Amino acid sequence: MNNDILNTKKLGYKFYFQDGDDQIACFGSYFTGKEEVYINDELVSEKRSINVTSKHQFELSGNTFNVKFEMHNILTGRLECSLFKNKKLVKSLEQTTLFSNPKKSALFIAGCFVVGFTVGYIISTLALGNNHAIKPQNYKSIKAKA
Repeated sequence: MNNDILNTKKLGYKFYFQDGDDQIACFGSYFTGKEEVYINDELVSEKRSINVTSKHQFELSGNTFNVKFEMHNILTGRLECSLFKNKKLVKSLEQTTLFSNPKKSALFIAGCFVVGFTVGYIISTLALGNNHAIKPQNYKSIKAKA
């Protein structure tokens, strides 16, 4: 089979399994928690999940299949997707959105925070200018009026 159906999905985890001539494609969104399972490019299961573990069940050729999504590390985005056929593990695949090392991920997130804070401060300073700052001489006049 081809991998076309998940190529339309931009930001998320993409897992592919093969069972005979059937391709089972699983997608999980990074941001919305939406999970989708396709058989041969046809949607068979869909739901939103904010839990660290979720399961999808479907029938194919007289067999019961289960897909299990399990988030192992939220900081690094390490997600495992497992396919079960008649309650027996067929295959497990794992993907990571950030670095596999939690320390590198924490540094990356901290760096993003610092850059965001700095850019926000610069933009607000440029947008407001110095006209809105309370200066000591303005504070005295404000206090006297009150």
